[in-house]
Amino acid sequence: MGWFGDLLARVRGASDDDDSPVVERPLNMDVRAGQLAELRTTLEEIVEAMESQTARMDNPGWRGRARDYSYALGGVRELFGHPTRDGLYEVLGSVRPLYRGPVPEGYEALSGLNERLLAVLTQLQQPAPGE
Repeated sequence: MGWFGDLLARVRGASDDDDSPVVERPLNMDVRAGQLAELRTTLEEIVEAMESQTARMDNPGWRGRARDYSYALGGVRELFGHPTRDGLYEVLGSVRPLYRGPVPEGYEALSGLNERLLAVLTQLQQPAPGE
């Protein structure tokens, strides 16, 4: 039915709208806790590795990416305290890998951490039992 049919249904008092609250499906923290801990550790190590390259920290893009990972760490910590599906989606949307595909020049020291990040993000994107 189009918008006009919906308008007529509302005027007649026969609307199909359901104003009942949406029940939040909880995260399976038995599974997610380990995945989030791995994400937190990986992000901490990436930030530390990026900040240790002091010459590259002068580059605003490099510094900004390190700051983005620091902010994502805050989201992961918040998710541990208040685990919600929306919080998980927000964290997953805020974390980008350093690169995809072959290792770019200058990223060799971070390649192992980037692979770990990609692996844990893939796990977090998959539904856990009961979600």
